[in-house]
Amino acid sequence: MFGNLMNNIEQQQAQMKSKLSGIPVEITNQGIRISGNALRKINNIEIDQNLFESNDKEMLEDLLLAGFNEFIQAASAIEAAEAQQLMSSVLPGGLGDLFK
Repeated sequence: MFGNLMNNIEQQQAQMKSKLSGIPVEITNQGIRISGNALRKINNIEIDQNLFESNDKEMLEDLLLAGFNEFIQAASAIEAAEAQQLMSSVLPGGLGDLFK
């Protein structure tokens, strides 16, 4: 019984991981665009040319740091919503709401 349950949970986790890898996440803030997926994998970073021309290294570092943090928050929110949806579909009759 528990062996089947564990196997099912592992299978559900693999499906969720696959689903998250296909959900795009993109943030744009003050000339910084970071794109990737809901697994928090960054695929691309674009920096507006004007940021380089300002020659303000510290400002660029701060913008990148803020952008990375915003990207992680956005991806985490998607992951949490997908996990909640998965729990609701796996747990019997209304117990999925226990984890809200």
